[in-house]
Amino acid sequence: MITRGIIVIITSNQTSNQSKKIAVLLILPILGFFFNDYVFFGFSSEFYYLAAIRIFLLFVVGFEIAHLGKIEKHQVYDHFVFWSTLSLIIGGGIINMTRPDNFMLHSIVAIMSLFVLDLVVPFRFLLQSFLAALLVIGEILIIIFFTNITEITITYTIIFSLIAAFIIAGLSSRQFHFYRRKTYEEFVHRQALQNSLQQHADNLSQLVEERTKELFEAQSRFLKSERLAAIGELAGMVGHDLRNPLSGIKNASYMLRKKQSNNLDTVGNEMLSIIDRSVEHANRIVSDLLDYSRELHLELEEYSPKSLIDYLLLSTKVPNNVKILDRTHSFPPIWVDAGKNERVFVNLASNAIEAMPNGGVLEISSSQNDENIEFTFADTGEGITAEVLAKIFTPLFTTKAQGMGFGLAICKRITEAHGGKISVKSIINKGTIFTVSLPIKPKQLESQNGKS
Repeated sequence: MITRGIIVIITSNQTSNQSKKIAVLLILPILGFFFNDYVFFGFSSEFYYLAAIRIFLLFVVGFEIAHLGKIEKHQVYDHFVFWSTLSLIIGGGIINMTRPDNFMLHSIVAIMSLFVLDLVVPFRFLLQSFLAALLVIGEILIIIFFTNITEITITYTIIFSLIAAFIIAGLSSRQFHFYRRKTYEEFVHRQALQNSLQQHADNLSQLVEERTKELFEAQSRFLKSERLAAIGELAGMVGHDLRNPLSGIKNASYMLRKKQSNNLDTVGNEMLSIIDRSVEHANRIVSDLLDYSRELHLELEEYSPKSLIDYLLLSTKVPNNVKILDRTHSFPPIWVDAGKNERVFVNLASNAIEAMPNGGVLEISSSQNDENIEFTFADTGEGITAEVLAKIFTPLFTTKAQGMGFGLAICKRITEAHGGKISVKSIINKGTIFTVSLPIKPKQLESQNGKS
């Protein structure tokens, strides 16, 4: 992994630029040696032979300059630099063999090339070492077999210098690679620490945001629960206090109708009917107040989904211009408190009918969703605005001229007492869909069975 990382660093844009600069510098001596070849050989066959080699080397260097910036993979880069450098070494060796008298210059150039190859040209250490060894061995063979050195000490000195340069350059290159490896390890470690720190910072920020959100939600729920508790307490007190006067008004109306029926004209009878209807409406409000304030106790029994809707249809007055489509199923049976659940369904059906004053269709359906039964009430009425939808289950919120705004709040409370949930979606002028999801077997029933 570390070696890959080092090679990735080597093949960066900066390294490619460095290799390009080295290649450009190689062009200058190659061009300069054209003049040197002319001085030695003139326009002879040897000159043209060497010129062809140098042109080939110029082509290799030019090709390297043109393509270094396009290489992305480190393996391709290593191979590219290796073969181009090998071509330069072989070409240089061939040229050196044609001028054995310049062995001292050849040796100096070879030693300089060793240090350039090991310390300046950036690519893999093993490939560097192979090319450096090839350069030294080739130069030694040229000195031994193609030069006319009479003094053996000079030969040994040059060979020793080449070998010493090879060892020193190799050790320096090894140290340089080791330094780059350590630098990369530190870079990776530092980068990992920075990433870890950034991740912890992001997690901490997200955690703070989540906790802040939960705190606001908890505070909102607490304030809402306090408000609902106060509403429930007030509702219970007001409900009990109003129930007795309403009963007195209803009894008085009944006695007037019974004892004074012969003395009442049409207007009198109509006034008594208005009183009866008003008392009935007030009684419904009082019942809503009491139902909302008292604790719910469910009496669960097994019913089919269709039977629950049948009870609803029997107890709901449906106008002639409203069509009811019953698409409920008989299976699977469900455990509910039929009396309380009937109130939920009656309320939803009544609201749907009221939302279609000019007539329409109310489709009631049931379907099984995992361990729940979903009852859907879909009307083709006026629809509900987004502002109203946001508050539709809030106690004391109503858009009707009559009523206290407890109807849907009680529906939600009864549904949640069963372990279910109620939701709504609506499109203006197209209709509204209420969905009541009830568990087939509520947790209360499972706990009761566990105890028994």
